[in-house]
Amino acid sequence: MSNRNLKVIAIIAIVVVVFSAFNSYLLLENIRVQEQLSAQEEQIGDLQNAVEQLSIQNEKLDEIQSALEQLNTQQEQLDEIQSFLEQFSIQNGEVDELQSALAQLDAQREQIEQIQTALEQVSTNEGQISELQSALNEAKLDIEEAKSNLSNLTNQISALNQSTSTSLAEIGATVETLEGLLSELSNLEAIVDQLLIMTPTEVYEAAYRSVVVIRTPVGQGSGFLYNTSNIIVTNYHVVTTETDIEIEFFDRTRTQATVIGSDAYADVAVLSVPTAPAEATPLSFGNQSVIGQQVVAIGNPLGLTESLSVGYISQVNRLLDLEPIIIPVLQLDLTIAPGSSGGPLLDMTGNVVGITNAGTDVGFNFAVPVNIAKRVVTSILEEGEYKHPLVGFTILELSPEVITSYSIVNVDSSQTGLLVMDVIPGYPAEEAGLKPAVLGIQGYTAMDIVLAVDGHPTLTLEDWSAYMEVEVSPSQSVTLTLWRSGVTESVDVITAERPPYEG
Repeated sequence: MSNRNLKVIAIIAIVVVVFSAFNSYLLLENIRVQEQLSAQEEQIGDLQNAVEQLSIQNEKLDEIQSALEQLNTQQEQLDEIQSFLEQFSIQNGEVDELQSALAQLDAQREQIEQIQTALEQVSTNEGQISELQSALNEAKLDIEEAKSNLSNLTNQISALNQSTSTSLAEIGATVETLEGLLSELSNLEAIVDQLLIMTPTEVYEAAYRSVVVIRTPVGQGSGFLYNTSNIIVTNYHVVTTETDIEIEFFDRTRTQATVIGSDAYADVAVLSVPTAPAEATPLSFGNQSVIGQQVVAIGNPLGLTESLSVGYISQVNRLLDLEPIIIPVLQLDLTIAPGSSGGPLLDMTGNVVGITNAGTDVGFNFAVPVNIAKRVVTSILEEGEYKHPLVGFTILELSPEVITSYSIVNVDSSQTGLLVMDVIPGYPAEEAGLKPAVLGIQGYTAMDIVLAVDGHPTLTLEDWSAYMEVEVSPSQSVTLTLWRSGVTESVDVITAERPPYEG
């Protein structure tokens, strides 16, 4: 067997192994092989016709013998194909490799054509014709055997498909069983949560030793031990830029604290102390709060240490007009008097869900939510600071009243979203090509309105702030969905870092 034919057989073997996974394709390929075999039969018939026309020509005996050897080679190749077909199993592969094999089959057809050309040049020789006829008959028998083997292979593939379908059904049943177990596990977690719920008294007894009084030359506030026995979390406005910070624990012992880092925009500061009483165990952050959740606040209102206040979360993601705070906060239906700022807001399992703030001049009490507090505190402990993202524009929340009062002339009164009013030069909004509203004689003409950020609708300023402050960091790409002069478009913006607060 020539090296060329051996290479052909090797390539066919690789193709057979690689593409066993494509069952449906293999069935089609089997049909193609059968068609090729039929074509070979037709070619053999042509050869028979040619043989009948051969005349006796002794000079061409060597060429006839060569043609017979090529036919034997074809038979060996058919045997190799049958051997490899019996080894089919489901495997992934590439269609390009199969096309390469088909090209090799085309080369075989060309070889047969060459045989036919050689036979046409041979004159008749009765003895040689008889031998050639016998060889051709044997080739026919081999082809019939190959057809039979291909039919058996098709049946095996069908059986394998049925077996696969049965396995998939079993897997589906297993998945349903696992889903049932997960549902039961969820119910079990709910039962465990119920067992962990404490009364306000029990929450107070478990947590009050972890709450501290913080004193500076300009005022007093609260804080709590977090994570380890020497880390204290509080509000930024309790310590601001002070360096003379005294901590008083529940047992009236006192020590000095050092600021590790702070973030004015989130009203969070992290302090360290040399030691703390052994009974003052650190508190842990809990899960994000929901409206109507019962909560407990512990602090030192007006210097009255270890005071308890009980109430509910009345709203989430509130934005305050209280410089320099830019984050969305929790609105609280409980009393937080001056001196309690920086204390823990606890759920009924004793975990921290917020950092309380004494509130506004009109008695609006709020807290830094845990999802932001955790993000800020972790960054300060790991990197010494926290960085807020900035797009670099001013936006206006649209409503029928706003559209009327600003005389926005090119939008319907029912249009929602955040109207871009100004774009700050040199910041990402300008680089992304955002355009501010244009003021004319009759009013404003809207150019870009932010409808969503990363697929999250932005109907309100709170929607924007809640996503950007919790999910996005500086240098992170966000996708803005825009109403742009009446057409909806998407624009990618890579956020910048908000400059540090210099108040």
